Amino acid sequence: MEIIVTDEMDERFVKFCDSFGCFLDEPQVVLLLTSFGKTVGCTSFKVYDADSAEITTLFLNSYDDREKIAYKLIRQLEKIAIDYGFKSVVVNFDSEEDILIGIFEKLDYVKISSDEIQYKKEFKSLI
Repeated sequence: MEIIVTDEMDERFVKFCDSFGCFLDEPQVVLLLTSFGKTVGCTSFKVYDADSAEITTLFLNSYDDREKIAYKLIRQLEKIAIDYGFKSVVVNFDSEEDILIGIFEKLDYVKISSDEIQYKKEFKSLI
């Protein structure tokens, strides 16, 4: 499997998002996970505020190793967010029953809002 870093204009990303009924036109940092030339997953983030990025998509096209693939994509996206100078990442969910919440909790995301289903991970500083 290969991770490709791209943006929201990438034809593969647009096509993959379309298959999930999603359309994004805001600037995004996008990761595509491919296997044998086929996109099997993607994730992206945009600027949330001066210190935070917001994960806006996480789509997986495979039922095999879903958790492993999601974990790999999220961790790589976090590394890029750190490289861009962000101090945290936020993610919003539509439902408390979203199966991805458990994956984010395993990656140290904590619920930060009682009004919304919003989770956040603060990056630890080495300084």
